[in-house]
Amino acid sequence: MSTLTLDETTRIESLLAAGELVFLSKGGKKLGVIIPAVEKAQGVALPDFRARLRQTWGSRVFSDAEVKEMREAELEHGHG
Repeated sequence: MSTLTLDETTRIESLLAAGELVFLSKGGKKLGVIIPAVEKAQGVALPDFRARLRQTWGSRVFSDAEVKEMREAELEHGHG
């Protein structure tokens, strides 16, 4: 939610486009609320990448030679 004074009206459009409620006030006195026509978009939670890595590889650490060999195999099979 956002609160603006009447002399900050240039920001109203961008806040409404972002789905934010806009509270109007003048002289510290609340005058009203502008409600956006579109609800605020909810973000999608990202997966836990570290947990996925631990699940796949455990505590395995690859040597430079192993990484180079895997990368060459990927390129050979058109995966990169």
